[in-house]
Amino acid sequence: MDFSIKVHSDRYYNQEGVKVPRVTEIISSMLHNDSLMYWANSLGFKGIRYKDALTSAANIGTKAHDAIEMYLQEKLTDTSNIPLQGFLLWYDIITERAPVKILMIEERMVGRWFGGTLDCLIAIGGRMFLMDFKTSNHVTYNYFLQLASYRYLLRELYGIEVAGVIVLQLNKNEPGFNEYLLDFAIPEHLMFMMECERCFFSLVYAYYNRKYIEGRFQDIFKGGRP
Repeated sequence: MDFSIKVHSDRYYNQEGVKVPRVTEIISSMLHNDSLMYWANSLGFKGIRYKDALTSAANIGTKAHDAIEMYLQEKLTDTSNIPLQGFLLWYDIITERAPVKILMIEERMVGRWFGGTLDCLIAIGGRMFLMDFKTSNHVTYNYFLQLASYRYLLRELYGIEVAGVIVLQLNKNEPGFNEYLLDFAIPEHLMFMMECERCFFSLVYAYYNRKYIEGRFQDIFKGGRP
């Protein structure tokens, strides 16, 4: 079966040519984040525009991802990017412990209902791990919902079963990292990831139902007018 992806800028289309939402769009639109509201308010008290701060954070994350991708593809000699330096600290540690092989980098995947781009699929000592690089200040369960969706796509599209997942939190101000590892050889870790997958699919179901109701509202009231 052909699971090729049609990509138009940042959009995802499934095999039927239907545009599907990004994993991150589903999660962010269906889960209310109170901490984000408090953060935005705190910025306002400091005279900092919320959108400017978001743009700056997004740029840092994008540059970090680009630097790591280029380094792993052996296309980068400039290692001045601070999050990249944190990644290199982690990478040096694991390569000293076991053989390491990069299997996928920034791989775009699309299923029937959603699409996304995994950061890295890596083999450590012969065991495959799905990785996500984050430069945010806090790691939340949302990131594991995202990894659960990518784990599902890897399984459905490529028949790949990973041995675990890793969220690698990279510091923005000085080289450093925090590793959040789920090793599926540990029953509790595997159970949590299965629960994350069920939770994510409940969000997918709710997302499409919400879109349907929004459309029906527009059909009946023609933009809010009876």
